[in-house]
Amino acid sequence: MAALAVVVSFASCSSSGDDETPTYVEPTYTQHDNPQWEDPTGGSSSTTPYPCDMTAYVQLPDSLKPYLSNADEIAAFCGSECRGVASRPANDEVWMIRIYGNVGDKISLKYYCAINKYFYNSVEPIVLSNDDHKGTYDDPITVYMRVEE
Repeated sequence: MAALAVVVSFASCSSSGDDETPTYVEPTYTQHDNPQWEDPTGGSSSTTPYPCDMTAYVQLPDSLKPYLSNADEIAAFCGSECRGVASRPANDEVWMIRIYGNVGDKISLKYYCAINKYFYNSVEPIVLSNDDHKGTYDDPITVYMRVEE
């Protein structure tokens, strides 16, 4: 009859004998006051300085919906230039934003959450096309956001 032996060895890695356990630190982000984003049309769509416009119906991802308030805002940007502003319709999850610019402009959305006072930036740009709609009220596009650090 053959015998089977199992050897188990334990090793310890310790650089200086310190037994400090790494702990998770919750990230902190800069809080902001309510933004003063200005509509590029000055409130009159007949005075826009851009040749094209598009309407987008958007909703935020489920992870941000618990933080929605009627004081929240969404704005469209091409680089650092504001190309459209939308305030949240009362107690609604769908935002309608009219975006102005040139065909092919890559538009990013910025969301201001009044509850936590954070800015969020869209992960993917929306490409501007003239006189078009992205999404509908009944089937809005979901805009995934990343908190601005």
